[in-house]
Amino acid sequence: MTPRGAALARLGSETFDLLVIGGGINGAGIARDAAMRGLRTALVEHADFGSGTSSRSSKLIHGGFRYLEQGDVRLVLEACRERERLRRLAPHLVRPQEFIFPVYEGGPVGRFKLAAGLWAYDLMAGLWNVHRHRMLSARATRKAEPALRTEGLRGAGRYWDCRTDDARLVLETILAAGREGAVAVSYARVAALLKEDGRLAGARLVDRLGGGEVSVRARVVVNATGPWVDTVAALDAPAPARLRLTKGVHVLVPRARVGNRAAVVLHAVKDGRVMFVIPWQEQTLVGTTDTDHEGGPDVPPVVEAADVTYLLETVNHYFPAARLSREDVTSAFAGLRPLIAPPAGAAVAPSSVSREEEIFASPSGLISIAGGKLTTHRLVAAAVVERVIDALRRGGDQRRFGRCRTGTVPLPGGAAPPDSVAAAVLSRDGNGLAP
Repeated sequence: MTPRGAALARLGSETFDLLVIGGGINGAGIARDAAMRGLRTALVEHADFGSGTSSRSSKLIHGGFRYLEQGDVRLVLEACRERERLRRLAPHLVRPQEFIFPVYEGGPVGRFKLAAGLWAYDLMAGLWNVHRHRMLSARATRKAEPALRTEGLRGAGRYWDCRTDDARLVLETILAAGREGAVAVSYARVAALLKEDGRLAGARLVDRLGGGEVSVRARVVVNATGPWVDTVAALDAPAPARLRLTKGVHVLVPRARVGNRAAVVLHAVKDGRVMFVIPWQEQTLVGTTDTDHEGGPDVPPVVEAADVTYLLETVNHYFPAARLSREDVTSAFAGLRPLIAPPAGAAVAPSSVSREEEIFASPSGLISIAGGKLTTHRLVAAAVVERVIDALRRGGDQRRFGRCRTGTVPLPGGAAPPDSVAAAVLSRDGNGLAP
């Protein structure tokens, strides 16, 4: 990566093909894709890279099994393919994770429905499957997860997805963009968008660390700011809000107290929402909640007592010996989901709001990306870069840009020899940085 001072100097002295605003997974993916195709690319982020939604996830790279129930076959197919690609591109970050989906008498999902869903999931994954699923009897389920509640247990489904270090995935994607020539600067806030003859021509930045301002010239500007998409779009022109922000809370508790061996799919006691308990080193990651967030993106989401109670109530129900209380929570975090708002007047519960992304452009040329998922960020980035290239061509740019290559070129740590990757997997922190 270019040193920050030198990067800021380049921002103020060069004209870029593309300025990406937002250093989460979408912005990082867009910058990497664009730089690999030969676009002169800059990326700016108002805080730490990946400090927003991208680092507050459930740490899963998944094929979208729960989307099957909604009939979203296209989304599941895309996610399964991308899960396998990310396993190849970043084997040190994206690793297989076993899931147990227990079935209980009177529960929302019966054995037949679960088996049918898992067969469909395997078929759609095809050659991109991690491992084929298995249906377990009640006895086999008790053997697989001895701490799980046995009352009413009718069996389970065992299937596989992947887990990841979400923040590290963002950072390595930005590092990869830098290797391709992109300039990336954190703690640079966009104070205004620059225009010439009614068209966007760049942005004016405030250096939040060193003070001062920098004006960046760019032929195309992309708004990939997650929860701040509406805020940045308003710098261009007043427009109705496109986002509905919902809050997701996770807690970490001692894994020895919960007793889960694999990741376990649960239905929340209070409202039946799907949630997970996921092994995370010596801890268990429990989440997530899904409630509306009031106050906009500049009001930090807070882990409230009701959120913790909601999560622990379900863990204690399904793992009776855990007997977790708020004092047992070793860590907790809250993040915002930048979801596409349903039509005005539509009564849609937070969990029912679409997780699909939307790309839209303003009359002045601002391209914004809202929504999306960690697993499919590479596809989203490719679609946005195609829109950027179209905009450049409409502006008279006759250069030939290459095709998307992000699906075949590993991330920086992904090209390590197999023995190095194995050492990383076996290390305490999973990245090879601790014995």
